[in-house]
Amino acid sequence: MKKLIKELKERKEEAFETVYYLYYKLIYFVAYSIVNESGLAEEILQDTFIKMFENIDQYQGKGEFKSWLVSIARNLAFNEVIKRNKLNSHYTFNDELIDTFGYEIHNYRNLMLEIKECLDNLEATIVINHIIYGFTFKKIAAMINHSVYAVKNRYYNALDKLKKYYIGGKNEK
Repeated sequence: MKKLIKELKERKEEAFETVYYLYYKLIYFVAYSIVNESGLAEEILQDTFIKMFENIDQYQGKGEFKSWLVSIARNLAFNEVIKRNKLNSHYTFNDELIDTFGYEIHNYRNLMLEIKECLDNLEATIVINHIIYGFTFKKIAAMINHSVYAVKNRYYNALDKLKKYYIGGKNEK
């Protein structure tokens, strides 16, 4: 794989084709599992490989290349979901927490930014995937390579942080 990545960094077309054929099914599956639309998943598939090729110099070799590629696909797919307003129409926060959002409850983007401001990256990923995208803990655990128990634990700890953040006031973090 190191040789292939080196060739990608040298912009060799054969290396690009090899990587594409190694991972296109996986990337399509990741995109489709998020957007649930075959045409859109195919667009994300193409965009993922273009973005990978454009940014291959940023890949440092730390972590698995496949994981890096999947994270590009996931980010592009989630961005498409937001862009096309295919978000769930309701939250599963308790009523007390929902009331603190006031009139902003319809504004998913602001909500997601505030969640990311309040929580660390892993907690934000878990909360957003579970509450906004409606993914099960099991699916989230598989996506981030953690146990279901660890995901649930982080989720409930994150909800506690969010409650304190909103109930205590945004300026009292």
